[in-house]
Amino acid sequence: MWQSLSPRWRRFMSSAAYSVLVGVVAGLGYLTFQAISERRHDNPSGPEPSAEAAGVSLVDFDSFTARQTRSADTDQLTVSLKLRLNAPGNLGCYVYFIARNDQVSPKVWVVWPAQGADGAVTAGGHFRGGSPTTGQSLQLSSRWTRITATIDHPRERPPFSTVMVYVVDPKGEILLARPFAL
Repeated sequence: MWQSLSPRWRRFMSSAAYSVLVGVVAGLGYLTFQAISERRHDNPSGPEPSAEAAGVSLVDFDSFTARQTRSADTDQLTVSLKLRLNAPGNLGCYVYFIARNDQVSPKVWVVWPAQGADGAVTAGGHFRGGSPTTGQSLQLSSRWTRITATIDHPRERPPFSTVMVYVVDPKGEILLARPFAL
């Protein structure tokens, strides 16, 4: 049938079919957008979105400081940080500081508070939330709480380059994971 039509009519029919196809796709896209918009606005009296769903962290931090001290027998890194809850109420949690230098081989890392073999930090210095109660227990509220850790630095090893702060709830869910360059 197409061969009986002149080339001009074939071009016209192809263009018309393509235009109809583009129109159908655009119409379906518009209808999908409308359906999603209506669904989003259907339940205005529903529950307020949580801080996590809105992209706001439940735990806020401020005033991170780190100071390295060296004496005749020890090298230490003292780290301090203020934490607070971004919601009303109180929340029990656990805090970990992992000081590390991944630029050297072998890598240097130390965790505070010190962990046993079954602690929340692997032998390679990575956090796992399976045993959160091995961290420093802390009760957070909407008021600032300062936490200070003193971390022993291995003698004659390169200095730490980063401190990673983890705040974990009692179930092992990470509420805050933040690196700080030294």
